[in-house]
Amino acid sequence: MAARTLGIVADDLSGAAECASHALLRVSRSMVVLAGLSAAGEAVAVTTSSDAAVVTVDTDSRRLPTDEAVRAVRVAAALVSDTPVVVKKVDSLLRGHVAAEVAALAQVLRRTPVVAVANPALDRVVRDGVLHVGGTPLHDSDLWGVEPNAAPTRVAEALHPMPTVLVPHAVIALGIDAVADALAAAADSGVVAVCDAVTDTDLEVVHAAATRSGSPSLLVGSGALVAVAVRALPDLTPAEPPERQSRPGGVGAARSMLMVLGTRAPGVPAQIAQVGSLASETVLLQPDELLADPSGTAARLSGLPTDGTVVVALDPAAPADPSRSRALTGALVDAVTPLLEGYDAAFLAGGETARAVLDRLGVHSLEIVDEIETGTVVSRRPGGRTVVTRPGSFGDADSLVRVITHLLTGTRRTAQNHPAATTNAPSATTNAPSATTEENP
Repeated sequence: MAARTLGIVADDLSGAAECASHALLRVSRSMVVLAGLSAAGEAVAVTTSSDAAVVTVDTDSRRLPTDEAVRAVRVAAALVSDTPVVVKKVDSLLRGHVAAEVAALAQVLRRTPVVAVANPALDRVVRDGVLHVGGTPLHDSDLWGVEPNAAPTRVAEALHPMPTVLVPHAVIALGIDAVADALAAAADSGVVAVCDAVTDTDLEVVHAAATRSGSPSLLVGSGALVAVAVRALPDLTPAEPPERQSRPGGVGAARSMLMVLGTRAPGVPAQIAQVGSLASETVLLQPDELLADPSGTAARLSGLPTDGTVVVALDPAAPADPSRSRALTGALVDAVTPLLEGYDAAFLAGGETARAVLDRLGVHSLEIVDEIETGTVVSRRPGGRTVVTRPGSFGDADSLVRVITHLLTGTRRTAQNHPAATTNAPSATTNAPSATTEENP
């Protein structure tokens, strides 16, 4: 039986799945537990595998009101309380209930948070306590364009009202000992350390300093910090994991797949266009029609073919109304969920969409099998059907083609001329994704 060594708490499913896929570098079995609150606002009763060295919990809380998000995080805290290192995975654009969820987790676990939210691979770095995206301060970009509030000017602002102290890059550059001293001083003063970081090496220094004493720690960061925490684990994988010996990606070639795009991120039109004749059918749903006649939409979709690949997406050309985002997601999920049992595999783009579909199906956990490319994670539902999840804003123009090739033929194709895998991270001047765009890592 493996000792529990790392706990990860994420606020949406696509982020949780990405984090859990990192764990496959060190453990042979990685699961995502779908915790949080039911539609009635009651805690979802879940348990974790007793032999899991790493547990990843999705609280599905980014979409919730603040008080419900806090309750969901408290449910998750019980699942990672015995874990020496816990990472609270937050959005690398600082969206969601960052302060409330971090405070709730810290209170239940009785640990002082250490915050390092940079994701250098996506050119999201923290200098002087300010998150920069593509060289531009987050608050000067358009990336919070569909959020109800303005972007925080500093990481500390996203953590308010928790008291914070900055650990500047000059201290990070001095190495583990200097950072450990700064973190100890912050903890002694009862304040949260906010760490600058511009490289993965900086994140490794923060992680090493936060965990060097061996006392339980609570780290707060993006998927990049989770990856650092995973790399620090002992290698518990067998030489040749049995599920990967004969099947590419750990899954056999599927005969059919339903792709559900619950996002209208800027890159979606190009992705759909590239699928072309690879799809048996592509359906673009009009938001107004979907909301006005959900049962009629579901009836039309029931006649879709169940062989090959079928794509169902919100029409990216339709006018966007952020106030209808949750209603659209719910209507889309209601329409597509009854279809899923007719396909070997499902591709679900957008963490909120993916989680809502799985909740409708009564799925409480996923076994992570593989990561096709950055953020595009292959999992198995109980019973064996394949689920692929991805954040809504991810993927270059060819990304859906690569998913189809991988799932339906068992052949892995790599992205061309995209050094940061296939993450199509918006630049600081990109217009904000509209309406139902989901999580960035």
